[in-house]
Amino acid sequence: MDKPEQSKNGAAPVVDLRALEETLEVEGAKEIAAGFLEDVATVPDRLKNSVQDKNAESLRQASHMLKGCCRIIMAQSTADLAGKMELIATEKRWTDAEQLLPELLNSFGTTVDYLQAYLA
Repeated sequence: MDKPEQSKNGAAPVVDLRALEETLEVEGAKEIAAGFLEDVATVPDRLKNSVQDKNAESLRQASHMLKGCCRIIMAQSTADLAGKMELIATEKRWTDAEQLLPELLNSFGTTVDYLQAYLA
């Protein structure tokens, strides 16, 4: 299958596949993408539960892990949102966490969909 569309309306790509493939070659990029999907499978539930339970440490850990994984696969937009959530968790700003959560989950879902299309 062809690579998924890199960007819409001139926006930054969901995942910078060109850079990822230049760095790791195609097979390496695909291995990293598959590993990412496996490693972050539980993250949405962890984020939701942490916000709901107001568990700052759990939210910080899940956000930090997601941020790092997204940086590895060059999904900068999702990494940036995860970084914001990590800071919010550290500061225990629960209203901000509740407001950011849908945007972070949407960005995460878009990243997952993008990588699944890439691997198909």
